Amino acid sequence: PMKLLSTRITICFFLCFINIGAIHAQQFKWVNGGGTVSSSTEQVKVMCTDPNGNVYTLSNLGNDPIIADTFHANPYGETNNILLTSYNCSGQMRWAKLIGSSGPGECSPLSIVADSFGHIYMAGDLTNGTLYIGYDTTIPGAVYDQLGLIQFDTSGHFNWIQYVGNNTLATYIATGTLYASLALDNVNNIHLLPYLGSGAVLMLGDTSQYGTYDLKYNSLGNLLSAVRLDLDSEWEVHGAVIDPATNKLYVCGEVNQSFGAGVDTFYAAAFDVSRNLLWQYFSGGGDGIESIIIDNSKHLYFCGGAGPYSGETRFRFNGDSVLAPYDALSIIMKTDTNGTVNWIKHFDSHTSVNYFISITQLPNNKVAAAGTFAGTLYYGIDSLVTPAGDGWNPYLAVVDSTGNLQAIQQILGDGFNNEGTAITSDRVGNIYVGGAVVDSIWAGTPAIPAYHSVGGNSDFFVMKYGVDCSCISMPVANYTDTGTHIVGFTYTGTTTGIDSVVWNFGDGSTSTTTNPIHTFTAVGTYTVCVTVYTSCGNDMSCSNVVVSTVGVPMISLANIQVYPNPTTDELYITGVLQNTNYRLLNVTGVSMQQGVLKYGINTLPVKGFAQGIYILEMTGADGARDIVRVVKE
Repeated sequence: PMKLLSTRITICFFLCFINIGAIHAQQFKWVNGGGTVSSSTEQVKVMCTDPNGNVYTLSNLGNDPIIADTFHANPYGETNNILLTSYNCSGQMRWAKLIGSSGPGECSPLSIVADSFGHIYMAGDLTNGTLYIGYDTTIPGAVYDQLGLIQFDTSGHFNWIQYVGNNTLATYIATGTLYASLALDNVNNIHLLPYLGSGAVLMLGDTSQYGTYDLKYNSLGNLLSAVRLDLDSEWEVHGAVIDPATNKLYVCGEVNQSFGAGVDTFYAAAFDVSRNLLWQYFSGGGDGIESIIIDNSKHLYFCGGAGPYSGETRFRFNGDSVLAPYDALSIIMKTDTNGTVNWIKHFDSHTSVNYFISITQLPNNKVAAAGTFAGTLYYGIDSLVTPAGDGWNPYLAVVDSTGNLQAIQQILGDGFNNEGTAITSDRVGNIYVGGAVVDSIWAGTPAIPAYHSVGGNSDFFVMKYGVDCSCISMPVANYTDTGTHIVGFTYTGTTTGIDSVVWNFGDGSTSTTTNPIHTFTAVGTYTVCVTVYTSCGNDMSCSNVVVSTVGVPMISLANIQVYPNPTTDELYITGVLQNTNYRLLNVTGVSMQQGVLKYGINTLPVKGFAQGIYILEMTGADGARDIVRVVKE
């Protein structure tokens, strides 16, 4: 009877702690956005955060009056404009800069990054005519369109602009590009990596040829070097990162469309400090690699997708592949810095709309990717379903360094083509997703207040998934184990300010004891996960536990007697037939007393304990175990 009662009490504790944890898990916090009534497709193209947790979005807007939070403006005359916006972690707009021209062409956003010195860099394809950067900066008119690099400070003050090449017809033809990535090296030089044609004068009279270049600038805007990547002339770069320890460059991209699509159209590559090619690997035809990051342990992470195919869909890279019995799949892939695949995780859909397009690094070596899907999305036993009447919806997924799924979240919206096009994060672990919204967009349970479009084809949006701004650090979950089939788990993660620790042993069993002992009843490999909950969010750590033998019986309660129960001063334990380790735990799993029970009468003093419920956990020398619920009055 005591054993049955203790089990019921444990289940109650588990449900209570789950409720507490759910309150403090990362949640959707706010959504903001802006746009015009133009027929243009307006969306966030790229995003970043600064060291103080402010978020920056770079969006394309049409040529009608602009409404974005507290920023209202009229365009300068051209067809397409760039809007740079900054929000704090509470969702208030800090400032905005409309970047456009009096010319008849289009300004297009390409890339954005923040350094540790308080600088924001953006790259854009800028049109001819007088260039306006906000309403406080005017650049004299240019005859031709030109690729430009602009530096602001984090308060929105314009510092400088540098054009690529001189303003000639040859430069205009050479620098007209859809892609130009930005990356920072270990001394905060900014590297602009555009695909250039022939004829742009770069420095010292050097004239560009077809290919991707690494243009290195210092923080004052001086061009320090211009190096063509040791790469075939048809390959352009979508994303780039520089290893801060070695200054090696890692990129991903695809064949320039002017050369036509080949069998292998997407690739990833690595370059040494002189930008000589170290390796280049291709994905299969129809497979996409869209974004790249590097973590502190020198691993590369990519996101992308494959399909649509009819029936099975396969994603391939460097000799590894994954297969799904669906029409399309999106992937998150981890490799080492030699391009060797560690794992590929795929999210599958029966529709052709399913892809990741942007990836970001989170604390604790986790990554998050953002994309778009329609219909039903599958990841193992987890799934997302767009509600009836919805078309495309953005979503985000978080995985740890071993590929275990931490979270998968859908962003809901009215209208047909809502898209997730960009993602970034801060050092606390907040995630920001940007994209396009047709009508209204919201997320969460309960739902955060929705953003409503001002009209036109679509607006841009930015949404926060995370914790409150008062949090200064995210919790870290971790554990060690004894590795037998009766496994003792020791929690080694964050202990200050925790609400609860929840274990999932991979066999359907759970626990809320901080340092539990769990018996596996079958041979196999179990993925054991521990989740810690705090007011600053939650964190999960998972690893595999291999069970090779089973069969040790539990200690028999018929032999052991625990009395009096309830008790006030002392607890007596008799019937022990062999030396038995014990722990007396409070309801949060903290060990209040521990030692060894021996043959005969054992006395445990509890006079100084607070009134309440305790768990007596007993483990024999052969690993057999049982627990008894104890009430202290």
